[in-house]
Order: sequence, then C-alpha cells, then structure tokens
Amino acid sequence: MKQKIVDKKVEDKIDGAEITGLSAGISGSAINYADNVILGASRGHGFAAEKANHLHDVFTGKDAKIIGGDNVKNGADRLVNNQYIQTKYCNSGSKCVAETFENGQFRYWSPDGTPMQIEVPSDYYEDAVKAMENRIKTGQIDGITDPAKAREIIRKGHYTYAQARNIARFGTIESLTYDAANGIRIAGTAMGISSVISFAVGIWNGKEWDIALKDACYDGLKIGGIAWLSSVLTAQLGRTGIEQGLRGTTDWVVEKMGSKAAAWLANGLRSSGKIYGAAAMSNVSKLLRGNIVTGVVTTVVLSSVDFVRMFDGRVSGAQVFKNVTTTAASVAGGTGGWLGGAAAGAALGSVIPIIGTATGGIIGGLLGSFAGGTAASKAISVVLDSFIEDDAKEMLQIIENVFGQLAEDYLLNEAEAKKVIDEFQRKDLPSTLHKMYASKDRNEFAKQLLEPLIEEQAKNRPKIKLPTNDEIISMTSEIIEASIDD
Repeated sequence: MKQKIVDKKVEDKIDGAEITGLSAGISGSAINYADNVILGASRGHGFAAEKANHLHDVFTGKDAKIIGGDNVKNGADRLVNNQYIQTKYCNSGSKCVAETFENGQFRYWSPDGTPMQIEVPSDYYEDAVKAMENRIKTGQIDGITDPAKAREIIRKGHYTYAQARNIARFGTIESLTYDAANGIRIAGTAMGISSVISFAVGIWNGKEWDIALKDACYDGLKIGGIAWLSSVLTAQLGRTGIEQGLRGTTDWVVEKMGSKAAAWLANGLRSSGKIYGAAAMSNVSKLLRGNIVTGVVTTVVLSSVDFVRMFDGRVSGAQVFKNVTTTAASVAGGTGGWLGGAAAGAALGSVIPIIGTATGGIIGGLLGSFAGGTAASKAISVVLDSFIEDDAKEMLQIIENVFGQLAEDYLLNEAEAKKVIDEFQRKDLPSTLHKMYASKDRNEFAKQLLEPLIEEQAKNRPKIKLPTNDEIISMTSEIIEASIDD
C-alpha cells in the first residue's frame, strides 16, 4: 500500500509575512546604524548624550524631537515640550558653558528671543550653573542680568559625562542598555507588520479567526524578537572597526550609482528635509553599510538554530548550508525590495496628497520586500534543490517506506491508513524529523514512531466470531453441491 505519509510544510523556513516584517526591522536597524555612525567621531560622546537624553524624554512621555540635523548655525539640537535645547557634554561644567559663548557673547537663542536651555551632564550641573552665573554677572548674555536665571538656562541632563562616553563605545553596559531601549521601536514595527500580514493571509486561506489571530501573534513575537536582537547587535558592531572597513566599498557603490539616484533613494527613505549632492551620497553610503551589517546579523540570528542542530547531529552540514543560503537570499531580497519599494512609494506618494510620502514609503516597502524576498527565496531554492536534497525529504522517504511495510503487515484498509496518517501529521514534524536524523537507526525510529499509531487503529477493529466446524462443513457442502449442479 503506497501512502503519502505527509502533505504539509515540514521545513521551518521564513515565509512571506516574516520576510516583510524582517525587512522592516532591517531597514529600521540600518537607518539607526547610519544615524549612530557619528558616535565614532572625536566628539561622539556629545552626540551620544543628545540621543540618549532624547530617548529618555520620549520614553517618559514628553513631546520630544531631534532637530539638529539641519545643521543651522547656533541652532538647537532638540525640541522638548516646545523648549529649544542645546546639548553640551564636556569634561567640566565650566567647559560646557564656555562652548555656548563666542567672542564673549552667548550664541544660542530660541526663535522667541529667549536663551535656549543648555543641557549638561547631570554630575556637572552645579558647576555649570555657577559658571553661567559668572557669565551673567559680567553681562555676557544680552537682556539677562539676574544670576538666578542661570538655573533656568542650564538644564540637568539625564546622564553623567562618563555614561555619555560609555554609550558611544562598543560593549559597555551603557551602550548595550541604550541600544536595547532603542531597539524596542524597531522591534515594534517589525512585530506589527508581521502580525498584520500573517493574520490577513490566515483569514484569506480559510483559517478560523482565533487560529489566525494565534498564529499572527506568534509570528509577531518571533519576528519582533529577532528584529530587536539584530538591532542591538548591529548597533554595537557600528561602534567597531567594521564601520571603517566597509566605508570604501559602499562609497564606491554610491559613486557608481550617481548623485541623482542617491538623492532619489535617500529622500525616499527620509522623514525630514530633502538632501542632494554629497550629503545624499554620504547618507546612502551609511545606509548601505547599515543594511550589509544588519543583513548579515539577521541571517546569523535566523540560522543559529540550524547551527545548534548541526552540532547536535540533528541536521547535515549540507542542509545547514542550504538553509543559511536560502535565508540569506530571502533577507537580501526582502531588504533590497524594501529599500527600492520605499523610495518608489515615497516618490509616488509625494504627488498624491491623500497618500503622502510617509505612507507611500511604507506601502512601497511592504510590497517591495514581500515580492523581493519571496522571489529570491524561491530562486535560490530551485538552484539548491537541484544538488542538495533536504534532510526532511530523506527522512520522509524512510517513513513512507516503513509505513508501507507496516500497513501490509497489519492489513490496514484505506480508512485505517488515513486515520494513522492524520494522527502522524498532528505531531511536531520539524522536531520529529530532526530527532530521526540524529538517531542511529532511522528505520527503527520510524517504526517506533508509526507502530503505536497503527496498533491503536487495529484495536478499534470489530471483534470477529469464528464459525463453528458444523457451520464450515455445511457451507462447504452447499458450495460443492452448487458446483455439481453447474
């Protein structure tokens, strides 16, 4: 009896909904990577302080924005609850204050003519207040004569000078904490996109509402967790020599791309003002480095389970190679699709007022990542399938052969065989097949797996009452007599 023992998915590969969520996470991590490149500069701790204080304000419910990216001379770094702020993190309070003066005059003013708040390290706050009081006494701030106003001008930062320096460094508790907190936003985006798409696809495929919701929540948690971990690792790697090592390659790629294409891509992915020329090319180069690092990190995170299984003997090296290559292709295709789709969607949205650039970018990114990731995954699978057979297929072939033999031994009818197959398919097939691959005798493993299911069906057969000798003799006589008459 030749039976198809399984007809459902047994590989644990990423699907379209997961690819799209991961692509959103990778894009967010790449943008975060590009934004944090400046932390490696000689005064990177100052930018680290600005970003960390901003994140603290956002998490505590304040209306906070970073606005220093416009590079306006003597402009504010941040805007918090309509208060303009300039962040100064130097190695003493007096130096923080000295940085706010030029030619003996205070240089940071809000649009309404009042002094901006000067944010300083929390441990240098009192020192900075005293230094500002002395400046006011000597008439160095126009319109301010009361030294007590120094406490209104000087703003106590949420972090010390040492903490800000550590946030800008690789591997410190402070930098890991900052990256972990910053990654929550990225993970939330990836989680939401994966969940929504998974739920929609589940409903379209005829799943019950509660089952589709359960699957969507599971996918969201899974992809959100991967995106969060990848964002932390990517941000940390951005503080190492990898950033400098990749710069020459990405600068070359952007140079070949040209300033016009770079501007189109950069502005399609930005939420702030448009940039062109060298600024756009530099921005795209940083984004490319971020995407390269994030893509590699995400592939490693996704493939970590495969490596563990290989070390435990539950999958072959060839299978791990195939899985990692397919995953890498899916990630690369999805990421490229997201970047191109987001830029194209933003460009289209800019000429359609109802949609807008932000919404257009999101829609374009979703469509691009889904198409790019799925196509890349299928293409590489076709190539690899031609010379590497899945471990799962090999194990299933053994199971089908053993099942066929057992079905003959137990004289299973078609209905009984179907029930056995249904029971088998309720098992956790990926886990079962991995254990089978690691077993010393795979045929015996398959027999031990199937025989209890078959015996359970055999037990349910109706009891047979054998005929008596007289009944057998009587029936035999009837058959003989009928044969003679014929």
